Amino acid sequence: MRTLLHNGRILDPSQDLDIIGSVLIEDDQIVALGEQVPMEDLDDIYDCSGLWIAPGLVDPHVHLREPGDEHKETIATGTQAAAAGGFTTICCMPNTRPPLDTPALIDFLLDRSASPDAGGVFVAPVGALTVGMKGEQLADLAALKHAGIVAASDEGFPIQSSLVMSQAMQFCVQLDLPIMAHCEDLSLSKGGSMNEGAVSAMLGLKGIPRSAEEIAVMRNCLLSLHTGCHLHIMRVSTWGAVEMVRQAKYLGAPVTCEVCPQHFVFTDESVGEFDTNFKMLPPLRTQVDIDLILEALADNTIDCIASDHSPHASHEVQAAFEEAPFGTVGLESVVGVTLTHLTHRGILSPLETIRKLSTTPAQLLRLGAGTLKPDETPVATITVIDPNLEWTYDVNKTFTKGKNSPFHGMQLKGKTMLTFSGSEIYRDRYFNESRLRMSSLV
Repeated sequence: MRTLLHNGRILDPSQDLDIIGSVLIEDDQIVALGEQVPMEDLDDIYDCSGLWIAPGLVDPHVHLREPGDEHKETIATGTQAAAAGGFTTICCMPNTRPPLDTPALIDFLLDRSASPDAGGVFVAPVGALTVGMKGEQLADLAALKHAGIVAASDEGFPIQSSLVMSQAMQFCVQLDLPIMAHCEDLSLSKGGSMNEGAVSAMLGLKGIPRSAEEIAVMRNCLLSLHTGCHLHIMRVSTWGAVEMVRQAKYLGAPVTCEVCPQHFVFTDESVGEFDTNFKMLPPLRTQVDIDLILEALADNTIDCIASDHSPHASHEVQAAFEEAPFGTVGLESVVGVTLTHLTHRGILSPLETIRKLSTTPAQLLRLGAGTLKPDETPVATITVIDPNLEWTYDVNKTFTKGKNSPFHGMQLKGKTMLTFSGSEIYRDRYFNESRLRMSSLV
């Protein structure tokens, strides 16, 4: 089977490549790309004029909910949503029920993600940092790495003990295993449901101070500096946290971080009349935070963009604001939101956009993805994006079970058209069928 993606804008940050050309796929592998590629014996040709051809997108922060909360999401529905969003690799967080703290559970996750009913997306498991995610005893990280985890995390249950986190980092250095940290001082944030400030006071809601995030970021950065452990800070939301990451990098600490689209689009004022779609952790902050986050994206202090895809059942979200769960779905909206609010505004170039959505997260977690170089990945992983398609994000027309999203009804510019992971696994309904032609018609 020989498939040609023809005449598109090839964006591959791993090669600093930004050209108009074609990509040839043969037997699930990229065999050629560039301005001139072989055109003989083709089975399928996709006309990619006006479209971007990029390495398959990589999301380092996804909640698939299985096992334990299949009413919110399953591995099958989550990976289907990922494919529709343009993601060919996603990292599954460990705060399932039970947590991913044993090799048997890692095996279960990998087996289910490879089943025929899944979305054809590679699921890279992230193991629990402590047993039961209780923040006390370290999990058997060596066994978990042998089972296939790509990182360890305290996601959802941030480790409060500096001693335990220090021990975890020292052990992970020996294993050459990154730590993905949820940075929150629970003694400061307990009982809070939105950003602490004028809006929370007006609404009569207990706030979560920015110091709850920043104190934990500072502690973890210092421990990373002293231990040499690769620390990846998940979903930064305050300008103070960003500045601490910047300083940690300057001092030589192996620290990286991510930001989620909701934190560079919305402020705490978006909560409005207690809309639970805007309840997330860390909470939405202020315009000053957004302005400095945008600067940090542009100067690469923030390394990558993640969805923090956190689906919940409808009956859970339809509750009083204080009682509703934190989180939002995001896999199918990330591309549109990022292009609309970053790329088309000139904050990120197209190449830098793909770098933060694909190449950098793949490199940070050594995932064997994020590139179009022939023979560099197990199978061809490619995302084709229409950067100029204007559309409306509708949670009722998504693959994920979760319908909790602050982006519902938002007009966006930019959408995934095709996703390849070996072969085509998703084709968007907006993709014009005339773009796919059999070779006999060429």
